[in-house]
Order: sequence, then structure tokens, then C-alpha cells
Amino acid sequence: MPAKLLPRSLVPAVVLLVALLAFEAPALAGPPKVELFVTSGCPYCIRAKAYFDAKGVPYTAFDIEKDPAANMRFQKYGVRGVPLVVIGDVIIPGFSTAEFDKALAAGGKAAPAQPKMVFGN
Repeated sequence: MPAKLLPRSLVPAVVLLVALLAFEAPALAGPPKVELFVTSGCPYCIRAKAYFDAKGVPYTAFDIEKDPAANMRFQKYGVRGVPLVVIGDVIIPGFSTAEFDKALAAGGKAAPAQPKMVFGN
């Protein structure tokens, strides 16, 4: 017996459902990856850890004084101070709860770069 096909009236609904699920898939992937580059004596690093702990956001902390591999990764970002917070593809140097909240709300996606307006020669 051949397999039954969907009635023609259901095909658009199924296509719409598949499209919606594909659109929502990134949102269902979970929270963005959060990495903290810190040092042991940094008070702002302690505050950053406390912020993410209070929010219940999982993160991985790398002590750049004790972990040479983490220090090399930190240096590739080209910043000088700690904490350096990386949320998804958003890089936040220093301690800023407003920036942390913004990056978390955006799912760790960096805002697209604005085109620069050039006038004259």
C-alpha cells in the first residue's frame, strides 16, 4: 500500500510550521557562551562574577595570571585591563552591568556595524 500524502490544504500550514521552527531554532539554542578573563586581585572581576552568579548566568572564568593559554587568548583581544567579558561574539572590556545586560538581551550577537558616511574627497 503506498504511503499517504498530506492533503493539499495542509501543505501551506506544514511549510509555515517548518519555517517558524527554523526561525526560532537559534533562540532555542540556549543562552550565549560567557567567558570572563580575570585576575585574582581585581575587585571589578569579583563584581563581574557576582553579577553573573546573581543572574544565574553560567560562565567560565579564566585567570590570566595563572593560565598562560588564557593570557594568550586575552592578549588577542587587544585590551589592557580586566575584567574582559565575552558574551557570545560581544566583547566588553571593563565592568558595565548595562553592557552585560544589553549583550545578554541580544543573545550574545553583536550589533551590525553602522556604515560610515563620507562626505567630500
